Amino acid sequence: MNRAMTVAQLSAYLRGVFDDEELLHDVTLTGEVTEVSYSDRHTFITLAEGAYSVRCVHFSARDKIEKGARVALRGSVSFYDKRNSVSFNYSEFFLQGVGDKNARLNELKEKLCALGYFENRPQLPRYIVNVVAVTSPDGAAIRDFLRVVYDKNPFVKIRVYPVKVQGEGAAAQMAQAIARLQSYRTDVIVLCRGGGSDEDLDCFNDEKLATAVALSEIPIISAVGHEINYSLCDFCAGTRAGTPSIAGEIVNSRASAILNDLASATYRLQSAVGARYDKRVRRLNKLGTSVTAAVSERVNDCFGAVRLAARRVGYAVRSKTENAAMRLSTGAAQLRNAAVKPFNGSRARCDGLAAVLSALDPHRIIKIGYAAVLRGKSSVSGAKQLRKDDEIELVFADGVATAAITGIKID
Repeated sequence: MNRAMTVAQLSAYLRGVFDDEELLHDVTLTGEVTEVSYSDRHTFITLAEGAYSVRCVHFSARDKIEKGARVALRGSVSFYDKRNSVSFNYSEFFLQGVGDKNARLNELKEKLCALGYFENRPQLPRYIVNVVAVTSPDGAAIRDFLRVVYDKNPFVKIRVYPVKVQGEGAAAQMAQAIARLQSYRTDVIVLCRGGGSDEDLDCFNDEKLATAVALSEIPIISAVGHEINYSLCDFCAGTRAGTPSIAGEIVNSRASAILNDLASATYRLQSAVGARYDKRVRRLNKLGTSVTAAVSERVNDCFGAVRLAARRVGYAVRSKTENAAMRLSTGAAQLRNAAVKPFNGSRARCDGLAAVLSALDPHRIIKIGYAAVLRGKSSVSGAKQLRKDDEIELVFADGVATAAITGIKID
């Protein structure tokens, strides 16, 4: 017969079933503790047995129970109708030793420690520029890691090697990735996964993966889970980071060291160059002062010698000049005396010739009433040189007259 029920009715019915079932009350439940957490004054643990687990709670108590312990809890099974979830509410607990899973993990941890896998791991280089992250490309862990690194050092080159980080086959994939990366040139490998339950992180306790991490010649940062989570990979890696974000800060410290060292080296270089420059300047200044003093002294000596030589030259020049002047004066007098006598004779002769020329000057004759006769450009000295109808010019002292020959009489 089909029944119609609401969710609230179904939840109320199931709660009644759990409350009325005697077999679910005053039960001792045993198993291995895989998770422990606290809220206010309450204790929450996950009790597991093989592939099965149940959520357990002890109200108003903070029990000191460690993960991996095998315990017996006395209490009752309850059904929380608002969430439709089953839990075991216990009032007492009894420690029964170490759980099988934790025992196996401790045994494997001791084995790896005896092999020396926890010591002398490759340490991080001083500078980190190239990083390979072995992780799921879709998880929040790689996003947190990239954000932290690139916020401060965007020049860091990060490559992602995609693998499973949970479930069957995850450990084998990660071990294979680390082995393949040994031939790859990178500064560091980051094994990266966010938080989760112990079952989610079981692959990082795998012996083959832990061995691959321990045998890596490239430094590895194990950044798995939360700070409270420890795995075998954390012990086998050279560096452990509590979270992917912390791994990013570790990378940042080595990447920033490049810039810091460059700045420091630049400052030291500037200081050294400045010191040498100042030393050279002081030496040059000292040398300049010495040279200036020496040159000044030498110049003063030279000036004294030059002034003395100039005075001597002056005396010699004046003496030579005075002697030459005297000789020139005597020579000039002798030349003057020698030239006066022939000059006087020549002037007398010239005066006589001038008188003769003056007497023969035609202009003088013209001035007293005579005229000069020209035909063309030729002078006419007698009538025989003329012909009838010749045109002639008569040159007087005060002008020229033109005339025509109408007749000629020759004596």
